[in-house]
Amino acid sequence: MNGFPEEGLRSALRALADGPAVPVAAPTPHAVVRAAARIRRRRRAVGAGLAAAAAVLAVLAAPWPSADGSRTPAPAPAPPAATAAPTDPAGPALGVPYPHELYVHCGVRYTRFGGRWWRADPEVPEGALDPALRADDQYTPGTMVLVSPAEARFVRHAPDLTVTFRPLAEEPPPCD
Repeated sequence: MNGFPEEGLRSALRALADGPAVPVAAPTPHAVVRAAARIRRRRRAVGAGLAAAAAVLAVLAAPWPSADGSRTPAPAPAPPAATAAPTDPAGPALGVPYPHELYVHCGVRYTRFGGRWWRADPEVPEGALDPALRADDQYTPGTMVLVSPAEARFVRHAPDLTVTFRPLAEEPPPCD
């Protein structure tokens, strides 16, 4: 028990429980020294175990020799293919937001999404756009959601922009 003789601790506890204060002898310095040495040994053993585990991990993570003898690192695993939605899906699902680049050079009039052309309803003239939206760029990023087969909605945050689109039967004319 932590380097203290058990019988001495029992007698000290009995003395405390029995009544008036009875002088209790302090543990001998030898017992304290032994307990401290045991703690140091345990700490060293844990440190050595951690060092051994780190060495094993370093060996396992090191590149393995290839057939020609060179040590080339193993290729990193490829990220999952379905992490991001395509920017122009062939058949967008209802209610799913897809990343979309909206052309804003001449205001917001038309966009291509889901393999077909859409017209803004209502159109947003160039002068009505927030200057931060048009700053030297012809496109602004956001998300497009197919609300119904006859309606799609573009949303962009900071600066806020929400535009509703209706499908077109044919390709629109270029902007002026």
